[in-house]
Amino acid sequence: MRKLRRRYVLFRLHREGPAIDVHQLSAAIRKNFLSLFGEVSVADSRLFIGMYNDDEDTGILQCNAESLDKLLASAALITAIGNTQVSFEPKRASGTLKGLQR
Repeated sequence: MRKLRRRYVLFRLHREGPAIDVHQLSAAIRKNFLSLFGEVSVADSRLFIGMYNDDEDTGILQCNAESLDKLLASAALITAIGNTQVSFEPKRASGTLKGLQR
């Protein structure tokens, strides 16, 4: 079995309205991913929110390398989570967490 290469994406979530918790964000990204690319792609993506700071609205997403473009497309198409208007801005992608800190 081949080891999957991971990618980490540093992002900022611009919002107008109340704060969004990590569970709402995760559900919104998965829902968009599912509607765009299907159940198999969601399962293969190994999507995980490694860190999310709701005070600064920044966080780190983790997925496999083959799903990175699909993940970015899914997240960028999110316009609202609940009653909060949002905009997803990817800052940087890297193969390691240490690479994001540079």
